[in-house]
Amino acid sequence: MDPSSIFAGRTRETAIRRDARGRWWNGQDPIEHPNLVRRFDGWVDRAEDGRYCLSNDINWAYVAIEGPAYFVRSVVVEPDGVLLRLSGDREERLDPSTLRRGEDGALYCDVREGRCPARFDNHATAQLLERVQEDAEGVFLDLPTGRVRPEVVPDPLSPSRDPR
Repeated sequence: MDPSSIFAGRTRETAIRRDARGRWWNGQDPIEHPNLVRRFDGWVDRAEDGRYCLSNDINWAYVAIEGPAYFVRSVVVEPDGVLLRLSGDREERLDPSTLRRGEDGALYCDVREGRCPARFDNHATAQLLERVQEDAEGVFLDLPTGRVRPEVVPDPLSPSRDPR
């Protein structure tokens, strides 16, 4: 038997997608099981070719993502930085250099080592309000790691820098 024949006809392409509101679909059918939705939310990543995929310790498959890959649900400001609590029960440290604002005023950053954009939801944004300050140069966030002035960008879903 030719080992490559094992994978003949198989593909990593799927009809799975997540809409801009964070709802998962398989084609036209909603995916609503809470545990599956939570897992999918936490497995979003980018494949080597830059396309979105769901990736866990066992396997990966391409998916379509509308809007940000992750949502920042809450923040915890600690003496050494900011901990982000993301959709999919993920947690990671904020890289302040990736903070940016959309033209609508929404706050974004990069997560998953810079591979995926995340949008701060209203709750997470409100948690940072006490950190908003203003000086002669304008508005900034006073974070434990220093002052950050998130730039307004036309496409906040694009990474702030090339993660590769």
